[in-house]
Amino acid sequence: MSETGRIVVLLVDDEPGLTGITRLFLERSGECKVDIADSAADAIELLKNVQYDAVVSDYLMPDMDGITFLKTVRSDNTTIPFIVFTGKGREEVVIEALNKGADFYLQKGGDPAAQFTELLSMIRKGVDQRRAQRELYEKNHILDAILAASPHGIALVRDEQIRWVNDAFARMLQCSKQDLIETSLESLYESHEVYERVGNQITTDLETKMNSELRTRFRQKSGPLIDCEINIVPLEEHNRESGIMITVTNITKRLAMAREIERLSAFPYLEANPVIELNNKGQISYFNEAAIDDLIRFGPGTTLEVFIPHDLPDLLRAMEHDDTSHHDRTITIGNVSYHEHITVSPKFHVIRISATNATEQRKIKTAMREMEDALRNQQI
Repeated sequence: MSETGRIVVLLVDDEPGLTGITRLFLERSGECKVDIADSAADAIELLKNVQYDAVVSDYLMPDMDGITFLKTVRSDNTTIPFIVFTGKGREEVVIEALNKGADFYLQKGGDPAAQFTELLSMIRKGVDQRRAQRELYEKNHILDAILAASPHGIALVRDEQIRWVNDAFARMLQCSKQDLIETSLESLYESHEVYERVGNQITTDLETKMNSELRTRFRQKSGPLIDCEINIVPLEEHNRESGIMITVTNITKRLAMAREIERLSAFPYLEANPVIELNNKGQISYFNEAAIDDLIRFGPGTTLEVFIPHDLPDLLRAMEHDDTSHHDRTITIGNVSYHEHITVSPKFHVIRISATNATEQRKIKTAMREMEDALRNQQI
């Protein structure tokens, strides 16, 4: 449409009198701006340079008839509304025009007011239909892009068969998209019993709350079963026959790490020495009570960061390697010296600092030597 919001129409006809009246009527409505071409060849040149919303073309014209012109337009522009404006008694032209992609046809003659009102109505309908089709196409295109780019696996299931999947879903199951299309949903599950149990749960959820969220396991083409979180919604509300959309997240690594962290997390609590853990960004992710106790005793006014050695950037770089590494450092809090044993675990993205009070250990060793010396003197 033009900047004024009017429909821009290209009127193609070699009858100046008729084109003048048609333009007058259409522009007087306030809805249209009309350009005129007196031949198909001129019209083709205009179409190359101007974005029109609709084309109205006569059939009988010099050099190129309306059907040939229509085919030329459709070879470059498949969506612009095209209306054939032809004389009476040319039913065969009408049929051919519709077969070649014309949207409407209108016969010349009869009451001018009624004829031009009908033409304006056809232009409106054609433009509205194309706009709706374009908006639908854009929405579908955007939706396809979103679904394809999603890191989550997404599948459309209808009649218990997979009808569509995105790339992430195929990668998750180590399959090609073609391998998955038209396969049974049951083939993804570890057993028929699990498939029946999960299916019953999904059915109940969809009937009561229109969506279902649960955990299950899916088969890979090769490799172990993977733990998945799945979210299911019907494609159309209250109509499961239209299909269901399944969103899948692979949580295998997350669960494995959670189990390992839970197993390891018990050990720091058993230690009497301060323990601090850092994530792969160098941020404190865990500390035990002993670390707080020593901080209060020897470093009032300081924070737990005082346990972090100055060469933290080097330790974070060690996280980039595959193997676990061990490092020893010495730090000072207040007047107390600490020996730190540091474990860098790339596998679990953790730097674990276990600090021993070296000053207190020296005092203990000195006291032990003094006791041993006293005992030896008594024996002498």
